[in-house]
Amino acid sequence: MKTTINYLFIVVILSGCGSSGSRDPEVELPVVNPSLIEIPVNGIPAELGNFDPAPIVDAGGGVWMSYSHVSLDASGLKLIETRLASSLDAGDSWTDQGLSINPAATFTIGPDTVAWAQEVSRLVYNPFAAGAGADPWVILWHRYLSLLSGGETLRLFENGWIGMKSGNSAMTLANERKLFTGAIYNDANDTTIGLPEVQLDALDPALADCVAFTEPGVLPKSSGIYVSLLCATAAPPGKIILLRCDHHMNNCAYLGTLIDGGEAALLDSGYDNFSASELVSVNGEDYLIVTPSENTVYRGCVIYKIRDLDLASIEREGGSAKATAVFEAHGDFNGACGYVEGLTIPGNNK
Repeated sequence: MKTTINYLFIVVILSGCGSSGSRDPEVELPVVNPSLIEIPVNGIPAELGNFDPAPIVDAGGGVWMSYSHVSLDASGLKLIETRLASSLDAGDSWTDQGLSINPAATFTIGPDTVAWAQEVSRLVYNPFAAGAGADPWVILWHRYLSLLSGGETLRLFENGWIGMKSGNSAMTLANERKLFTGAIYNDANDTTIGLPEVQLDALDPALADCVAFTEPGVLPKSSGIYVSLLCATAAPPGKIILLRCDHHMNNCAYLGTLIDGGEAALLDSGYDNFSASELVSVNGEDYLIVTPSENTVYRGCVIYKIRDLDLASIEREGGSAKATAVFEAHGDFNGACGYVEGLTIPGNNK
């Protein structure tokens, strides 16, 4: 059977556009026309969709992508697993590799049917790993427990964390680590994998109100691996924060808040938060890509130029975040954008 994945690659010269709060009528913002991409998958049950595309190009020009595959089990519980695909034509078509990087195994706890949800992955090739003696391939994702109740799938984020695997290739990612947790983490989960490596809410006082972390963005640099995360707070909006770790994903330091979710309202009064952060480099410049949301529904993507990674600062004008480009989407669930140089096929993540 074939499944479809819808995603958006940013394929514009970012430095040629500008916006701050509202659109400047003299600025011609780029237009991307979405198109569906099908991924042939064998032996996978009828699915509810594919999400969270994380494309990357390796040193040899190989094109890879991790993504979330969503299906239902016989009981009606929604299952989310992380799968791997590759492309031989710069992203025009994709082949699923028959590999579930993070399976969504169903099991029972007392009378309840539960499963591990494995979503919002970010697959990364680190060209600086060899010099540090680290694995060149890394994947980060959000793992949490889901529960079937009254025919609905509930997400139990207190039983979850940002997980990590690494390996010598995209096909050999292994040895899961329980990397990051937030303030609501239930330590009963210490029996699974072990203790959290970093309890981020205790790493810095600025993170104390982060009940959970999700949607990692990852950018390897010679100085270390930079990780952006959505800090979810008990009362929205949240904020997009930035960490820097070494090339083994150890010794992580909090660098600051890149942007607060409340600043989404500067783009549109209906927007109430930012989600789905991504970190990219283009022509030597670093950028933050985020998705504004409206009542948790994704509404396109916004690009901000990063002034200084180590200070977690983006370009601002009059104290307000200055957008480099805005891609609006209304009437449907659209967002979670990314960018990879050399991939020129536009699409629309749903």
